[in-house]
This record gives sequence, structure tokens and C-alpha cells, in this order.
Amino acid sequence: MNEPLLSICIPTFNRANYLKDCLNSIVYQFKDKHIFDQVEVVISDNASADNTTEIVTKFQSEYKNIKYFKNDTNLGVDRNILNIVEKSTGKYCLTIGDDDGFSPESLSFVIDKIKTLNVPYYMINSWGYDHELDLPVVSHPNIEVTEDIFYRSLSDHVQTIKKYTDLVGAFCGLSHIFDRKAWMDFNEKEKYIGTNAIHYFILLSIFKDSTCTFLAKPIIKTRSSNIRWGVFPGLGTIQGRITSTIKLVKWVKDKFNLPISNIKINLYFYSREYWFTFKEIIKKLLSNLGLEKIITIYRKIR
Repeated sequence: MNEPLLSICIPTFNRANYLKDCLNSIVYQFKDKHIFDQVEVVISDNASADNTTEIVTKFQSEYKNIKYFKNDTNLGVDRNILNIVEKSTGKYCLTIGDDDGFSPESLSFVIDKIKTLNVPYYMINSWGYDHELDLPVVSHPNIEVTEDIFYRSLSDHVQTIKKYTDLVGAFCGLSHIFDRKAWMDFNEKEKYIGTNAIHYFILLSIFKDSTCTFLAKPIIKTRSSNIRWGVFPGLGTIQGRITSTIKLVKWVKDKFNLPISNIKINLYFYSREYWFTFKEIIKKLLSNLGLEKIITIYRKIR
């Protein structure tokens, strides 16, 4: 096929069944030849020990625009993300977690937006779904807006962010659309290996002064309660997650000259993480008591 407009980049590790769901949400949209001809799917398998290879091979037998690369050894999260962008060939890359999925008709929407707006970086809206990606678990998408938002620069957008958590949450998730050449031309990628969030640092560095757009329509279904902290070195404990998050916020604060106190950042995230952990304990207790409906109601009204 000719150079695709869009490379869907999926780093994966030992999540064969979730990856299957993700791929099904993509190939269903390949019924539209207009989509099939402009999209490639690139999978970088970080040496999975499950049946990932078998599942992907079945998809490849039917869809020739799916590329699969399996690392001989586990490269770590950051190097696997670098690897998948390097293996892609599209003008734009759309990265997505292996346990998430695409909303119906989302790819035609993305392609039309890329062609119409022609900006180097797009922020993606998402919607939180249940563990099977069947039903929403919240009443609204991640960001409640009805129209796309255009920014003269990514810096302009970052300056409008008021919540400390949003300085992380808005960019630390894996779902982004970006100009592949700009990513490949950035020559400081190696310095962020080991952060467990290499895309965060690269994207904010590359597109700091570039025009960008937030796409209002939620095109990604995120799977609830499915973060595997154990695969991220140093993030398996509450203390590790707090330390890492604080480092991210302080980095973006300095990068974008945000008027935030380091003391306030520390106090906020320490208190927040322990409160969040307490709530998770309560939810598990309710679930063990067979009171899942209370959890569902809470998620829908929050």
C-alpha cells in the first residue's frame, strides 16, 4: 500500500484478549475502503508470553495493513513506545493502549479532521467504559465540550489548565494523534527513557509552540480499573506513584513557566493519592459484599 495517512500504533504486553477487542474495534471500520486504504495498524509486542502472536496472525491473514513486530526481550514501556513509532510509516500516528478500543465510525472522523484542520498535534477525547467495553460507567466523556477547541500553541492550552491532576491526565494517557516526522526529528528522546511516560515528555516538548486541536468527539473507549502498575518500574507502590506524578507536574511547571508552588504540588498529590487508595478499598469491600450496584450508581453521578 502507499504511505498511509494514519498509523494506529499499539504497544502491547501479555494482553492478548484485550488486544483482540482493540483490533476488532478497528477492523470493523475497515469495511469502508476509504478507511482501509488510508490506515495501517502497527503492533509492537514487548515479548509477550501469552497467545498474542496467534491472535494477531489471524487478523493479519485477513487484513494486510496490520503490521506486527515482536521484541526478543522486554524493552520496557518507554523503548516499546519509541519502537512502535519508529516502525510506523504514516504521516500521522495515533497511539492507543492495548486494552482500549475505538468508538464506531471514529476513524473516518479522525481522517476527515486531519485533512480538514492539518495541524501537527491533536488531543483526543475519551469515554470511560466498563471492563468489557460494553457500557459507559460515567455519564459524560472525559472532557465535557461539544465543539473542537483550536489553540495557537500547545503552551496556550497548558496555561489554561487549572487542576494539577489535569497537567498529568491530559497528556499522560497513551491516546494522541501527532505528526510522525516531528516525533522522529526530535533528538532528545533518549533522555526520557526510564520515566514510564516518554510520550508525555516528547509530545509536550515537540509541540509546545505548535498549533493544536482538542477533538471534542470521544473516539476512544477506555477500559475501567485496568491499570497494571506492576509493569511500570517504580510505580508498584503508592509512594512510587506519588513521586513519579510530582516529578511530571514539576517538569511541566518549569517547561511552561507555570506559577505553581512546589510545596502545594507536594501536599496536593500526597493527600490525593492516599484518599484515592482509601476509596478503592471501600469499592472492593462493597464489591465483595455483593453491592456492585452502589459502585455503578456512584460512577454515573460523580
